[in-house]
Amino acid sequence: MDECLLVTLNRPEVRNAVNFEMMDQLADIIRIAQEDQGVKALVLTGKGEDAFCSGGDLSQFHQLQTYEDARYMLLKMSKVLTQLAFLPKPSFCFINGAAVGGGLELATACDFRYIKEGARLGFIQVRQAITTGWGGGSLLLEKLDSQKALEWLMCGRFIPVEEAIEAHFIQGTMETFTTDEVIRTVYPYIHNDSSAVMAYKEMLIRKWKYTGLSERMEAEVERCAVLWEKPAHIEVVNRFISK
Repeated sequence: MDECLLVTLNRPEVRNAVNFEMMDQLADIIRIAQEDQGVKALVLTGKGEDAFCSGGDLSQFHQLQTYEDARYMLLKMSKVLTQLAFLPKPSFCFINGAAVGGGLELATACDFRYIKEGARLGFIQVRQAITTGWGGGSLLLEKLDSQKALEWLMCGRFIPVEEAIEAHFIQGTMETFTTDEVIRTVYPYIHNDSSAVMAYKEMLIRKWKYTGLSERMEAEVERCAVLWEKPAHIEVVNRFISK
């Protein structure tokens, strides 16, 4: 369907982990989706059946050990998530496999989420002695009951799909993500006049601007950058790399 801009994270060899190149590509694609009047929706998924996105690419980011280096990386991707969340058109994430850490932050920035049955979900950053650092925590607190969101973030546990659906974080499950199935799922959201559909998204964006969501996401970046250079986080990363 030409009206949907389908984006596939295509680094299956590293579970579609995000590196700097992918950040730039995502920023360019979201800008195209916003500017192209023929595009009614942005659809995001991952390559393969193993993972939607495993978060940041530690083979690249483990070298970032200072506050300044971490802040640069975190802020760069946070701007991508802000750009995605504030896209004035509906956005959809089809979670084809595990979405953990920053990968789940990326999914949270979309308006709607559908998941492959059995896929793993988890905001596991706290296990690494850091917080969500791309703005996903602030976004989650906007989209969920605050008590449920805090529990997911503070415990860092894996979230059963059924629980995510009950919390209205996931809209539904799918056995496979064929192009036809994705189009059928997205169609009810975009078959009406695009100006009217976008008007509803603009209502939400006005609320977020009024409550300073983008500023809160930047404050989240700052806090994560501070924790990033602490010995507790560096120790966890070193243990992971040495495996």
